[in-house]
Amino acid sequence: MRHFFYTLLFVTIVFSGKAQDDIDEYDVALERRRVHTDFKESLFSIRFATTLPAPVSNAVLRTKFRGIYEANLSFNLRLATNFFAGFGFKDGLLGIDGNVPNPKTNLTLNTKMQMYTGYVKVGYNKYHTENVFSTFACNIGYNSSFFTNVVNVNSPILDKTFTSVLVEPEYSLNFAIEDNFSIGIFVSYNYMPTAFSPANIAFQDVTSITGLKTNSPTGIINFGFGFYYGMGKKFSRRK
Repeated sequence: MRHFFYTLLFVTIVFSGKAQDDIDEYDVALERRRVHTDFKESLFSIRFATTLPAPVSNAVLRTKFRGIYEANLSFNLRLATNFFAGFGFKDGLLGIDGNVPNPKTNLTLNTKMQMYTGYVKVGYNKYHTENVFSTFACNIGYNSSFFTNVVNVNSPILDKTFTSVLVEPEYSLNFAIEDNFSIGIFVSYNYMPTAFSPANIAFQDVTSITGLKTNSPTGIINFGFGFYYGMGKKFSRRK
């Protein structure tokens, strides 16, 4: 019985030591991973966001169109600690809300609004931990859009284009995967002071817009995911 007790005690000590070694190795691995993902600002960076746009102002766009996609790409330069600036381009697509016969004309509507925007960006990074940070930025640019699959009933002279200055505040919450790469949640608001006029594409002839204001500025909320990739010299974040 005594030999059995000593044997059991020996096995317990051996396995306890092995378990502790495994825990220590796991802690070391976690620490290495933590240090490895300690995010640092890069001299140059590429930011990309893919979002779903949703018109929220201008009653005709808000009630008649739905968002399909928006893709946003910018190239940026670090200016000082936490601050950066750059330029970018984005394109988006809105479509008629429902590809079904319209009860007013019995026509099938599939009109699309294709949006292209060039802009300059200024931004600020706010660090919460070594691996989590917020980005606040503002884009100022020019939007050039055009409409496709426009239904022409009475053969008027149509203007299938839409252009406007654009101001876009944006925010993202970013989670570092590497010391120069992060993914995050992205949201922005496109404000275009130019009102979309449905008469330009004879929209009133193919669908009812009675009671909808047509002189409101154009506003679109974008919500989706953003990505950051840094290149060149790296800078330790300010403590």
